[in-house]
Amino acid sequence: MPAAEQTIETPRLLLITVTEAMLDADRRGRGLDELLGVIVPNTWPPQYWDQKAIDYLYARVHRHPNYRGWCRYVAVKQPSAPPVLIGGCGCTQPPETLDEVDIGYSILKEFRGHGYVTEAINGFVPWIFAYSPVHSVCAQTYAHLAASIGVLRRCGFVLDGTGKDPGTVLFRLKRPEH
Repeated sequence: MPAAEQTIETPRLLLITVTEAMLDADRRGRGLDELLGVIVPNTWPPQYWDQKAIDYLYARVHRHPNYRGWCRYVAVKQPSAPPVLIGGCGCTQPPETLDEVDIGYSILKEFRGHGYVTEAINGFVPWIFAYSPVHSVCAQTYAHLAASIGVLRRCGFVLDGTGKDPGTVLFRLKRPEH
């Protein structure tokens, strides 16, 4: 079984565990590059990764250290240059004792349309199933975000009703049976 704070590696990405120090640097708007050893584009943070989201996650990780490992940044691996921070994906809460878990994701605009989010989710979801007793992974997105819906469908998620937030739809991926 993989460790909760293990870095997940895909062909082009590293999914790196978020720490309080990283979130604090993100809150201050400086130092994240040094902590991660990556280039942080001046367009950082991605859409929906606003100050409110950063503060919320910081408070959760601070109050509940076991949440660490479930929220991750995505860094692009570039062999000829330092990695670049392009977005993030993660669970909304640790799934160690849950049957179902929600995930979220966001990517900088200039990196959209290159398959990075699909690759990140396809790396992250099997890790969730390997690490926890979760039976299904859910994601909600806005009904007008065709690209986000496309990512979920390419990753095997199926439409499963309306989301919790107004204007959202819910997608679900069930644990593969062996």
